[in-house]
Amino acid sequence: MENVEILAPCGDFDSLVSAISAGCDAVYLGIGEFNARIRARNFTLDEAKEAIELAHAHRVKVYITLNIALYEREIPKMLEYVVALWNMGADAFIVSDLGVMRTIKKYYPEIELHASTQCTVHNLDGADFLKDTIGVSRVVLARELDKNNIEYIAKNAECETEIFVHGAHCMSVSGQCLMSYAMGGRSGNRGECAQPCRLPYTLLNEKSYPLSLKDMSLASCVPEILACGASSLKIEGRMKDSSYVGGAVEIWRRLIDEQRSANKGELSTLGGLFSRQGFTDGYFTSKINKSMLGIRTDEDKRTTSQLKAKEYRLDKAYADIYAEFIAGKRAKITLLAADKGVSCYGDIVEKAINAPISKDDIIKNLSKLGNTPFQIGKIEVEMSPDIMVRVSSINALRREAVKRLFEREYTLEQKEYQTEKAEGVKRIKTAFFSSPLQIPKSKDFFDVVFVYLDRYEKGHGINGICLPPVICDNEWKKIEILLDKAKADGVTYALVTNIGQMYKVKELGFKVICDFRFNAFNVPCVNYLIENGAENVILSPELSLAQLRDFPSYSVIAYGKFPVMTSHKCILKDSYGCDKCKGYLKDRQGANFFTEGVFGHRCVIHNSVPIYMADKLNEIEHFSHHFVFTDESRDKCEEIINNYKNKRSLNGSFKRIK
Repeated sequence: MENVEILAPCGDFDSLVSAISAGCDAVYLGIGEFNARIRARNFTLDEAKEAIELAHAHRVKVYITLNIALYEREIPKMLEYVVALWNMGADAFIVSDLGVMRTIKKYYPEIELHASTQCTVHNLDGADFLKDTIGVSRVVLARELDKNNIEYIAKNAECETEIFVHGAHCMSVSGQCLMSYAMGGRSGNRGECAQPCRLPYTLLNEKSYPLSLKDMSLASCVPEILACGASSLKIEGRMKDSSYVGGAVEIWRRLIDEQRSANKGELSTLGGLFSRQGFTDGYFTSKINKSMLGIRTDEDKRTTSQLKAKEYRLDKAYADIYAEFIAGKRAKITLLAADKGVSCYGDIVEKAINAPISKDDIIKNLSKLGNTPFQIGKIEVEMSPDIMVRVSSINALRREAVKRLFEREYTLEQKEYQTEKAEGVKRIKTAFFSSPLQIPKSKDFFDVVFVYLDRYEKGHGINGICLPPVICDNEWKKIEILLDKAKADGVTYALVTNIGQMYKVKELGFKVICDFRFNAFNVPCVNYLIENGAENVILSPELSLAQLRDFPSYSVIAYGKFPVMTSHKCILKDSYGCDKCKGYLKDRQGANFFTEGVFGHRCVIHNSVPIYMADKLNEIEHFSHHFVFTDESRDKCEEIINNYKNKRSLNGSFKRIK
């Protein structure tokens, strides 16, 4: 509780100044490339160096966001950025791509990594798996977790944990959204999200905003948050301005220091800074219902515009200097600042022949901290009488001390990235069916037939189960019972949907295939998954044919309406009631997205059109093929399979792998 960190967003230098001035303990910021907020102002490398020095002068840590999926060709440049930023003093990198994590640790094991919330960590196994197999020092937990599950992970994990406590959060489960990519080609996994969740949709002929959540604020739950034991409390908002950042940090600083929840005035101020029809704490408090929904109204915008923006100013940090100019010895100055001290030595101090330097002159030149983050606190000078010291030597010593104060004890040398080849895997055909009742007679076309674990029935040709897209720690007992039953019936394959499921599925002896939800974009990612027990990996549907060439034998989605969003909050329950777990979400262009409840009241929204490659099989002949059957009838499934057997074209709307 005493060491809990307040982590602030910084989309530009003004926000950095506001965050530090308001009392944060750490900030996170992105460089122009490789971060999930490419529309933020962000920082250049030169600006990042200045930002790191300013933050460190005020005892504030700096984490660099590297939280997008990377293509193979981008990895060498990414490593150059990482080494440069680490040598500048960056404290850690927030990373989402498993291949990027593996690569950074392979080449530079000294670098500290934090696993992004995009890694979809909903349970203790997920946190420990990333710590054990990669060596992350912190995991940012999924924003959908409730208080009890957060506490269980935070108090038992082998690494630190970080949770979001304030700001916008997505309807989609962290790391499992392809909606922006599917609807407009702008990938959320690449930092380009167009936020289609904020648009109106129609359910049951009722037009509303069923995918737009209010912003999160846990300011009413501070004692409960502190009791959970998370190491870091994160405020979202790299796209927001400096007044929002400073205002949010200032209030959260006060709440944490006083270990209390926000009062009405503080909640009102937070809402005025930015909100969408108020705030929600629904996930944290397990009050998951329609009240969580909200949009940014004209009234919200007026409230923000009428709020008098507070200007946050940052005084320079204090530095103390202790100097020794003793005749016959080397000149020495020691600079103490930001809980760190450095000593620098100059030439031998000589006796003056004439015009000896005075103590006032020495103090005057040592005090010239100029364009640095420091101002002089205390100066003590010990000196022999009648000595000669050049002013240029004093200035050089002072500059060297400031420079060394920001340097690491060691720096990393840039290493040449050695391109990897994907580990060899057996080529197979697999199919996922939403229901066992869809499985047709021609199921033998597939090597593996998957259904959701909680819908599994013995027979039907099923030899694989698909785990739910989210499994929290308090749900594992039920899952293990279902897994044991399937295993006893002879089921041998498991389609694993995130990293938090690998341990238990492997322990039970299932053959593991990693779902496309792992967002495998590059060879190091698939090699990491194979090294840790997977037999095959379904590659991201965002990859083009040209990009897929690096992954022969790995699996591509050859047919199906792949899931574009998984929601921890059930939109069907709100609109249909609990007795119906299937429906269609219609967008403004009239496209229908098949939506179904999975493993309780979690929603999986599927793309409005299927991928279809039956008449283009020559373009994907070197890959394993995966089929996704969602709302098709049994007869329709049979027809699709026959189309693939005979390489037939399809009438109607569909999507190609291009």
